[in-house]
Amino acid sequence: MKSERRSFPRSAQSGVARKQPPNAQDVEKLLHFSRQLYAHALTLQEVIRNDGEVAYEDLKPRYDRQAAQQFEIFYHTFKLPSRARRRGAGSGE
Repeated sequence: MKSERRSFPRSAQSGVARKQPPNAQDVEKLLHFSRQLYAHALTLQEVIRNDGEVAYEDLKPRYDRQAAQQFEIFYHTFKLPSRARRRGAGSGE
């Protein structure tokens, strides 16, 4: 008894291989949200430390960049598409 081997068209096979796992988008959203929250916390901490002498809006770009740099390791760890890493590192500037 020989088992019959089914052959799928090549385009169907390559389409299946390119699909992301169902939770990949959730991980990307969670990392993005976490990075934004971290940048916000750093900015607020600095505003409080300076007794409000420096405006939140003036400090925000600096801490957005710092958070993006620190979160870059997570983007590499989860091997997100390069598009997501670029968007995460450059957003808000």
